[in-house]
Amino acid sequence: MVEATGKPLELINWLYSQDKDKTYEIKEHKEIRGLQANKYFHSLINQLARFNRSSGHAISDEEMKREINTTYGTLAKGGDGQILGAKVPKGTDMYSFYPYAKWYKSEDNCDCYLFYKRTHELDSKEFYQLIKGLEAECRNVGIKTLDDIEFEEMMKTYDEEKNGKRKGKRV
Repeated sequence: MVEATGKPLELINWLYSQDKDKTYEIKEHKEIRGLQANKYFHSLINQLARFNRSSGHAISDEEMKREINTTYGTLAKGGDGQILGAKVPKGTDMYSFYPYAKWYKSEDNCDCYLFYKRTHELDSKEFYQLIKGLEAECRNVGIKTLDDIEFEEMMKTYDEEKNGKRKGKRV
């Protein structure tokens, strides 16, 4: 499999030099998240969900991730910049359609939801905001978190990994 990453004019020139009988797919390049920051996020999610379960609140790790993401995450927007959401009949299980939906009002016997970005779609600033909110929740119940210096170092590594480890060939 051949992959190429670059600006539009660079890709046009690269495509022009490729086999004319093959089909190519072009999509927006998204950086991969640093592994340390991702592991830290999931570790805290698991600990917070476990704490809630031990306190008598039945909540899965996935439900905890949804709750944290819809509290501290970033609203999803369409290509036109409009916030994404849905208006569905009351009683509809919105989570079977989209996992990061948050109810915000009822209207005309319908429920209205806002959509939040999936965690893997967040950029480093958005992911930082999400982790900081998660850390606050953890501290409130006595779960230990990285101190600010360690966290900033981890995010620096995240940015270095993101900018240094690219999938595919750079044209």
